[in-house]
Amino acid sequence: MLRARVDRQRCIGAGTCITLAPTAFDWLKGEFLKADVVDTGSVDEEQLREAAFSCPTAAIIIEEVEELLPWQLRSSGVKAPRRIMATFMFTDIVKSTNLIEAIGDEAWESVLRWHNEALRGLFNAHRGEEIDNPGDGFFVSFESPDAALACAVAIQRKLTEHRQTAGFAPQIRIGVHASSASVVGKSLAGKGVHEAARIAAQANGGEILASVETVTGTAYTGSSPKTLTLKGISEPMDVVRVDWK
Repeated sequence: MLRARVDRQRCIGAGTCITLAPTAFDWLKGEFLKADVVDTGSVDEEQLREAAFSCPTAAIIIEEVEELLPWQLRSSGVKAPRRIMATFMFTDIVKSTNLIEAIGDEAWESVLRWHNEALRGLFNAHRGEEIDNPGDGFFVSFESPDAALACAVAIQRKLTEHRQTAGFAPQIRIGVHASSASVVGKSLAGKGVHEAARIAAQANGGEILASVETVTGTAYTGSSPKTLTLKGISEPMDVVRVDWK
């Protein structure tokens, strides 16, 4: 039987543990952006391990098991998750709830179906790997910044073309960030993933925001850098608005 606790000094409220094991972890009542242990017995040991490994600040402490976390590895058995370098993209339809209210459920389903098919076609064309499709957005991983940025530009141009030919396409914001991550099952986890999601959340409709280091050295240009304070991330990050028109 495994037990877990959360080091609240380390916890930055990334929420990955809650996403991976929602019955074992939840938000701490009375505290802003702090996770708490609810019931570790509600999940199997493998799921609990994945949730612990996914924490970008190693705030989840597993007790009574030696061979679990990287600094506890003493014997063969459990290996730390594989780390990769990749470029992450998050997309999101801006003000989707307002759009649903304006056009109705049936028309929304049609818009969302076209949106999903169009974006997936561009992900495939640029060798992107779809990691998740939460509602009206995507989380996609690419092998390089150039591939991710090329895909982001292609998305915004595709949307513009569709507005000109069909009369309408939803406004989409895109965030792009190159970083390392842990492979957790079929998903990716880590601080860099959360940074990419937070960058996307700062973009306006029709914009591509990317971290400065992601754009540097690629074929793409951007605006003058601006420094953002990202929710749940302690250090500010410099980003640029990528030119796509």
